[in-house]
Amino acid sequence: MAAETQGQSVPPEMQARIDEYVGSLAAEAGLAPLTIAAYRRDLGRAADFLGKRKLLSWQDLAPDDVTDLLAETRTEGLAPASQVRLLSSLRGLFRWLRAEEGLQGRDPTCVSGKIHLWKRLPEVLSPQDALLLLNAPDPESWIGQRDRALLALLYGGGLRVSEAVGLKLDGLSLRAFDGDTAPGILHVLGKGNKERLVPFGGNARDRVERWLHAGRRTRQQNTRHVLLSKSGRALDRHRAFRIVQQHALRAGLDASIHPHILRHSCATHLLLGGGDLRSVQEFLGHADLRTTERYTHLEVEQLQSYHKLHHPRG
Repeated sequence: MAAETQGQSVPPEMQARIDEYVGSLAAEAGLAPLTIAAYRRDLGRAADFLGKRKLLSWQDLAPDDVTDLLAETRTEGLAPASQVRLLSSLRGLFRWLRAEEGLQGRDPTCVSGKIHLWKRLPEVLSPQDALLLLNAPDPESWIGQRDRALLALLYGGGLRVSEAVGLKLDGLSLRAFDGDTAPGILHVLGKGNKERLVPFGGNARDRVERWLHAGRRTRQQNTRHVLLSKSGRALDRHRAFRIVQQHALRAGLDASIHPHILRHSCATHLLLGGGDLRSVQEFLGHADLRTTERYTHLEVEQLQSYHKLHHPRG
């Protein structure tokens, strides 16, 4: 399979090694399909660049070529995080070539210098703006009911967009019995096919239930996915992005708002409401606690206000 970003200059031998390496990741590493696709794009971009330099094999790669590749991608506006992933993809390929094919010599990806990432805090909505967004879809139409359910899963459940659109009916356990006030449970398949159970109740659960019992039943149902398109197929993540932006505009918010901002907002509001860091980590499905810790920096302004109001020397 050809890399999505490559041109006509990728040497066949380089492409063959990409296909074999990516195939081994899919079979052995347990990575998510989207992650594997990103690695394929990165390596296709690198091979295209190197092919234009008349390099025919990965063995011909030199450290200067890697440096020039990174310099060119920076000039093209590639984000630092994407550059880090590009370099990581190349390093993974060369580790595999050494292990599987006995590639000799210095690893050309060990270049001098580093790509520095700014420590950017996640963008979040205020609770008021989150409510405006959640209430933007029309609750009477089937589309509005579906969109309200989508937004509820993203914010109320803190799901990634791929987790929300991938959620299936047999992954829902919303109520133990009629009138149960305890949170239900979402059975979520996250990054790297890791499963987790997410508590899900309150207004968010009510919105999903209304979609299931009303709007969803008006659609042709060609799948067991919770969220459906007009044709009855599973809603895709690209459409979910457009839905969030559409309702952000309707609510008078910034058009750049995307699904992951709702996940960031969920995490931040949980912490501000008294949730402990480890519980929020489990709720979000973060493999590393340091990922969750980013949200604690967003509490500083509110803590300063508390100190000023209540501390005798504030």
